[in-house]
Amino acid sequence: MSELKQTTPVQPSARATVVGIVRDAAIVMVVSTAVALTVNAVRSEGIRLVQQEQYDILVPCPEPVGDPEGMKADDARVKDSKSLLLDVRTKEEFATWRMEGARNQPFDWLGPPVDDEVKTVAKQVAASRAQRVIVYGDGDDPDSGKEWAKLLSGARIKNVFYVEGGAPALNPSLPKPEGLPPPEEPDEPDDPSEPGAPGDEVGDGSADSGKEAP
Repeated sequence: MSELKQTTPVQPSARATVVGIVRDAAIVMVVSTAVALTVNAVRSEGIRLVQQEQYDILVPCPEPVGDPEGMKADDARVKDSKSLLLDVRTKEEFATWRMEGARNQPFDWLGPPVDDEVKTVAKQVAASRAQRVIVYGDGDDPDSGKEWAKLLSGARIKNVFYVEGGAPALNPSLPKPEGLPPPEEPDEPDDPSEPGAPGDEVGDGSADSGKEAP
């Protein structure tokens, strides 16, 4: 009776299994990349492989702003008790001079969004029962008071105004902003006594003598 030999299948080693997985993944990646590049090449508006222009890293975030109304410094509403005055200059400028009853709310051009500050002002308006909000700033170009008034108006706060010319218009003794040109001096009228002034006629006097020239 012959002996039957039983053979068992050879199991692949763990290393061979890993090599096979990596090989299959590489094949799939190469084929997929080739298909993607081919499809992108035949498209009329294909995706650029290399960016030709610089990316805009710092993109300004637009904030909702309104269109407040400007008013002159001598407007009677500025000193009205029913007006809430906001001084948006720096704390140092506010300490030097301020309108009576004004509240300091500095405006930072490079600061974070002022959503929380706008909410604070809205609460102050509601608590004071003011009929209007009047903002004044440095009077520069651009004017911090006008910009703050835009933000408040954009936050749906009604009756927001700004003082044209800012604090220097309210108090002429304050220094003018460096960005503004000096005021123009009015033209002086011509002196009639000066030779050549309008209305003067220069002649030889023969017409006044009443005699004809020879």
